[in-house]
Amino acid sequence: MTESKRLRILAVWGASHFDGMLQHDFLENPDYDIEIVSGDRSTARSPHAASLGRLFSLRRRLAAGEFDLVISGPVQNSPKLSRYRSLATRLGYALRFLKPGKRRMLDTYWVPWLVNRKGGGTVPLAVIDFYDTSFVLPQDFPLLEASTLYFKLNLYFWPRRSLMPLEHLLGRKLVTPHTPKLRPLTNGIQREFVPATVRPMAERDIDICFTGNTVPQRSAGDPDPLINLTFNPIRRDIYNRLVKLKDRYRIFAIDGTVSWEEYRELLQRSRLVVCTESFGCETYRHNDVAASGGVPLVNWMYATNHLPFEPDVHAIYFSLIGEDFERTVERALADPAKLAEIAAAARDLVVNHKQRQIVGEFIVRETLAAAKASAGTK
Repeated sequence: MTESKRLRILAVWGASHFDGMLQHDFLENPDYDIEIVSGDRSTARSPHAASLGRLFSLRRRLAAGEFDLVISGPVQNSPKLSRYRSLATRLGYALRFLKPGKRRMLDTYWVPWLVNRKGGGTVPLAVIDFYDTSFVLPQDFPLLEASTLYFKLNLYFWPRRSLMPLEHLLGRKLVTPHTPKLRPLTNGIQREFVPATVRPMAERDIDICFTGNTVPQRSAGDPDPLINLTFNPIRRDIYNRLVKLKDRYRIFAIDGTVSWEEYRELLQRSRLVVCTESFGCETYRHNDVAASGGVPLVNWMYATNHLPFEPDVHAIYFSLIGEDFERTVERALADPAKLAEIAAAARDLVVNHKQRQIVGEFIVRETLAAAKASAGTK
C-alpha cells in the first residue's frame, strides 16, 4: 500500500489492553496511519490525552473527512453511575471528572459525540469490546448505538442474548434493532508468542498438562467474604479428576502457576493441555497451546468467538457432566495420529488467522464493508 493510500484511522482507547490489543492489532500495521486518543491511569499525563479543545477539533476533522475509520475500545471511565445509586452518590462521582486529569481519562466515553452523524460526518465506527462478560454493559450502549459494527468477546451464539439485560433496562424497541451490528471477537495471539517450530506429537512426553490456581489466592488479611463464591470451580473440578488419573496417564498437574519459561516448555512437551473456561470461553491459553503444537482440551462453550476452535478439528471438547471428561481423554489419547492431525490444524488456524495483526485487519475489513453496504441501501 502506497503512502497516499494508507488508511487513516482515529483510535480512541483507554489504558486497558492498550499495549496488548491496540498495539498489536493496529498500531504495528504499516498500512495504517493512526492518530490516538487515550488517557492514562498513571500519575503521568498520557501523550495522547484529549483536552476539550482537541475533542472539538477532532469532531470538526471527522466531519471534514480527514479519517477513513474510527476504532474504539469499551468505556473504561464514565462520569455516570447506575440510576439505582443515590442521587448524592451519582453527583459526587460525576463531579470528580471536572478535574482536568480525570476528564482526560474519559476517552471512549466521548466517541458517540465525536462521530455524531450531524457533527462528525459519516466516518464508520468499529467498537472493540474486549470485556470477558458476554453482555454489552450499560455504559457501552451509546457506543453500540453509534457503531457501524460492535465486535464482542464471548458473544452468545444467539447474539440477542448478549443484549437482553439492556433490553430489560432500556426497553426492547430501543435496544433490539442494534443486534445485527454484533460480531464475535477473539483475543488472538501476539506474533512473538508463536514458536517458529514445534515438537512433533510423537516426541511429547506429557499426555495431559494442567497449570493454574484452583483455589482463591488471598492476600494477608483479605476481608472479601465472597471470594470463594466468585472463584471459578471448574478448574478445581478438573484438577481433582486428573489427580485420580495419574496412574493411567503421564500427567503434569500443578495447583499453582509456573514461570513463563517453564510454561512454554510444558506446551512443547504436552499432547493435551487443559483449557477450561475462565471469565470467558476462549482464553489466551487456547491460542498458546495451539501455536505450540499441542491440542487444547476444552469444556463445551456457552458463547462463541471469532473463528472458534472446532471440535475434533482444532480441539478436543468435553462435558462437565458425569464422567465424560475421563471418557474423552481415553478416546483422544488412544488415537495419536488423530491428535497430531488436530494439533496441525489448530496451529494453522492460529498462525494464519488469529495473530493479532490479522485480527485487526479483519475488524477493519468487516467494518468498511458494512459501512459501504449500508451506504448503498440508502
